Amino acid sequence: MLESSGYDIVKCKRFIENNDTTDGNFEEIKGPSREMSVLFCRDCGIDISGEPLFRRVSFALEHGEKAALVGPNGAGKTTLIRACLGGLRLESGEVQILGSYGYLPQTPIVEGEGSVFECVLQERADLLQMQEQLRELEEKMALTHSEKVMEQYAAMTELFERQGGYALEALVRRILAGLGLEAEMNSQITCLSGGQKTRLALCKLLLRSPELLILDEPTNHLDITALEWLEGYLRDYQGALLIVSHDRYFLDRTVSKVFCLENGSLKGYTGNYSEYELQRVLENITISREAERLANKIAKLEEYVRRNKAGVNSKQARGRESQLQKLKPIQVTKIDHGLAMSLGSGGRSGDRVLLMEDLSITYGARTLFSNVKLDLRRGDRVALLGKNGIGKTSILKAILHQTRFTGTIRLGANVKIAYYSQEHENLGNSGTVMDEIRGVSKLKDPEIRSLLARYGFRKDDVFKHVSVLSGGEKSRLALCKLFLEQGNLLLLDEPTNHLDVETRGVLEEALQEYDGTVLVVSHDRYFLDKVVYKIAELTTQGLLLYEGDYTGFKEYKQQEEMIVAPIERNSKPSYQDQQETRSVAREKKRMKQLEIEIEDLERALQTLETDLALADTNYELAMKLHEECEKVKIRRDSVLEEWIAGSD
Repeated sequence: MLESSGYDIVKCKRFIENNDTTDGNFEEIKGPSREMSVLFCRDCGIDISGEPLFRRVSFALEHGEKAALVGPNGAGKTTLIRACLGGLRLESGEVQILGSYGYLPQTPIVEGEGSVFECVLQERADLLQMQEQLRELEEKMALTHSEKVMEQYAAMTELFERQGGYALEALVRRILAGLGLEAEMNSQITCLSGGQKTRLALCKLLLRSPELLILDEPTNHLDITALEWLEGYLRDYQGALLIVSHDRYFLDRTVSKVFCLENGSLKGYTGNYSEYELQRVLENITISREAERLANKIAKLEEYVRRNKAGVNSKQARGRESQLQKLKPIQVTKIDHGLAMSLGSGGRSGDRVLLMEDLSITYGARTLFSNVKLDLRRGDRVALLGKNGIGKTSILKAILHQTRFTGTIRLGANVKIAYYSQEHENLGNSGTVMDEIRGVSKLKDPEIRSLLARYGFRKDDVFKHVSVLSGGEKSRLALCKLFLEQGNLLLLDEPTNHLDVETRGVLEEALQEYDGTVLVVSHDRYFLDKVVYKIAELTTQGLLLYEGDYTGFKEYKQQEEMIVAPIERNSKPSYQDQQETRSVAREKKRMKQLEIEIEDLERALQTLETDLALADTNYELAMKLHEECEKVKIRRDSVLEEWIAGSD
């Protein structure tokens, strides 16, 4: 992990210039000046394999500013960050970092021995050293009453307290718990999984709290609980942030500025990710209109010159020709990634698709969960949520009979499963992209190339070896193979990992049009809001089903916590009591929805009756309004009966 040394402000300056920049004729950077900035980048250029990846990229990040760096896969986001930190050579340009900084790469390397708690605590070796010095001074004061020692002790105590020394261990525990490593606090580092080591690296970085924090895909390997904790922590973070992420929900809640790196250039936008998307749409509309207006003007001038160049109006024609030479057409860049994913269901299943009863999974002496029940019906779109390590992926593998379980799992009539693994286990390592599709289909090569083009593999991309593909490319190839399976029950394990925003959007549209059944494990909350309408929360004691999207589920959980919290202060409720509390919360929410609907129906009925009174001379309109009134009355009476029944 690239990082600054020490905990005080580190002045890091690096100037890399070539013949193109030695004359000092730089473009003026819009935004913060270098004096105000913690990160300053001007006219930077990078080459990859002799070809320019981007040129003249300029941006600045102020102290305390929180920004996102976005762009399609392959645009050079990680490359730009590594170049800014000195990990790659700049072909041109200048970078300055003024202050301490820390960097979390996508695959951080965590080294060291000892427990997880000790590893994180050592990040503040300066405070640990100060603590040891305080103990030595205490021992001296016990032996002698020296005014000088007492003054040293008082000054150091004040500094230790000001820098958070007394709260250090509590802060370590808070960060570890927030990122889901509370249970591993006393575990040895060597026993951690790859995902746990990534979270450990993030814990160490947050504890150090540098003035500039650069995070490359920090949401990978985090469950939703940890994600939401990290959002809150970063919102309150005092230093500057630069985040590379494809998680739109996460960016909306953490950043106030967006840098978009695309087609070799970078542009900044004020606002969170949703505001950036809106600005981009409006910008493209404005540019397209201006380009069209200018193109029409040029066409008219050219036509005038052509018709009058040799006639009586030749003088005017020469004037128009001079105008033409000053006008330059606006080039509208149309980004066409050509993605056109689809997920065919390959035939209709029975009404009951999947039934799980009393499902339990145990590894050694540890039971992941028990008493899981789920009844999936045709067309259901269910998200399986839960903490990391609870067993979400294990449930999918149990359905595929790839792991041992106790209980019952039954598939319905004509059910064909298609499985997407987040580890891309169904991809080989020895062949090419073409070979991968040849092995699972009877398509001819031209048909395979046409299919792969829809998933973003064009020209020589189809001859790349699978072993050298990026994470995003492997995900697209796995989705292509998923399409060929033509399953009517999709089991998806983190399908949006490694995909850029545009590809995620295409996948969301494909799943919205899919007419089969979906069971998905995902921590992408934006994706969940778009795709699913049932949430299944997995706990050690069973599965709790919620009807609605993720945002509705989140609101329900917040209301539930408000109800359960007073009870927990007095006594720990049983699992049955918790279910009853949830039932009461759901009923209260439903009654409130009914009251709102009754009020809306009464207002609609009043409006229709007023319109009906004014339409007495128009027979057709009166009949139509009368029919609408009757429909609204029937619906109102039905809702009113349900509300009365619930009030008893």
